[in-house]
Amino acid sequence: MKMFDKQIATRCVVLVGLLMSTAMLCTTAQARDTVDKVLDADPSGFVEIKHVSGEAKIVGWDKAQVKIEGLLGERTEKFTFERDGKSILIEIEVKNSKGWWSKNDSGKGDDLKIYVPKGSRVGYNAPNAQVRIEGVYGGTDIEVVNGSLRAKDLRGRIRLSSVNGDIRGTDLAGEVALDSVNGDIKANQIEGEEIVANTVNGEIEVTSTASEVKAETVNGDIEFMLERVEELNTNTVNGSINMRMNLAEGGKVRASSVGGSISLEFQENVQARFNIESHAGGSIKNRITEQKVKKPKYGPSSSLDFTTGNANATVDASTVNGSIEVSTR
Repeated sequence: MKMFDKQIATRCVVLVGLLMSTAMLCTTAQARDTVDKVLDADPSGFVEIKHVSGEAKIVGWDKAQVKIEGLLGERTEKFTFERDGKSILIEIEVKNSKGWWSKNDSGKGDDLKIYVPKGSRVGYNAPNAQVRIEGVYGGTDIEVVNGSLRAKDLRGRIRLSSVNGDIRGTDLAGEVALDSVNGDIKANQIEGEEIVANTVNGEIEVTSTASEVKAETVNGDIEFMLERVEELNTNTVNGSINMRMNLAEGGKVRASSVGGSISLEFQENVQARFNIESHAGGSIKNRITEQKVKKPKYGPSSSLDFTTGNANATVDASTVNGSIEVSTR
């Protein structure tokens, strides 16, 4: 009988412990503070956002105020929202972090919406976050380690960077730089003087009116639809390059690959001097003129040199063992 009573007592203790643990878990799961704060801001000031994890949407509006609303993460230890002159700082610090590089920190992250004056310059960085930004005209510098970026209707100097995540951009104007290590880059309606797009393991697809273009990838394809090009530099190691463009008078095109293919398509009646080289057994196709590819008596290399019209622009393309094709529409 005593043994039976001890077993019942033990089970009761365990049950109570489980119930208390469950209650604590429920309390933790619900421990997300609501934030709804506003500060007056300079219409063309700087808004700096230091985030850790979760989701953030940044929206430009017509008010001379910065407003932040939404839910803070379960592990938020300190929330800072303050003004210093023309700058406003939003900073979220978390407790017991395993390191800014970790994707495995437990607990729900923030879910925030941040309104800034349209003319603001915005700086944002976070180790683990999904970010959307739109309607900001004073310039943006967005950097995420693990997470995707979505950008729309931005102006000025624009830099979007993610180590592990995709980048999507629409209606961007100014000096645009898009960088990803492990992720795809897709952007359209890009205007302005210059666009730079780089990735290591990912695809790049861009439609742009920029006159200066730079694109690079290691293991991924590059595809650009361009208008009036004054200067183009592009290279890949193992991917393919597909460029469609109108080459400006006096323009310069440089393209290179190691094992990938290069396709350069120009407007009808393009006027340029072409210098195409394959160094170790690659192939060259000329779909612009009747000029034939030259091959040396010994060795696997080949070359193609020709001019069209007044030849006031230059096209230089080379590959180690890939293929190169030049054509007109």
